[in-house]
Amino acid sequence: MHLIEHYLRTRGKRYFRGRHDGEFFFVANAFPRRLHVHMEISAGRPDVFVMRVAPACFFPAADHARLAQFANLWNTRNRAVTAMVHGSSDPRRVGFTACTFQAIPGLIRFDEFAAIVDRALDAAVELFGELPPLAVTAHTTTPLLLDAG
Repeated sequence: MHLIEHYLRTRGKRYFRGRHDGEFFFVANAFPRRLHVHMEISAGRPDVFVMRVAPACFFPAADHARLAQFANLWNTRNRAVTAMVHGSSDPRRVGFTACTFQAIPGLIRFDEFAAIVDRALDAAVELFGELPPLAVTAHTTTPLLLDAG
């Protein structure tokens, strides 16, 4: 069984497989929000584990500078995940993601792998828990989809 799939099963996570082998997704409940978690072993580098964690929403582009400042402050603390602000297909929105890229030796024991994932996931939950309140309220007064009816 794949290391990631074994991890998800032992943690009781309901998960989805990605389009590629070794790619998995699940939703983590991290009060006050849900986090989307993407985990994979890199196809080009089978010795690298990649995990990206993002909230279920994007943020107003006007918050880009505040989010970038928060990410830089977070990243200077040398945590288990790196905070990144990125664009989206909607120029009025930006995304905020926690990422980790971890070298995985070929014969890693499952408990060592699970500890790596647990540390990264805990750090991502902490990161999103510390997000400034202005960025947390990422709602607009104007609907993004117009009523077609």
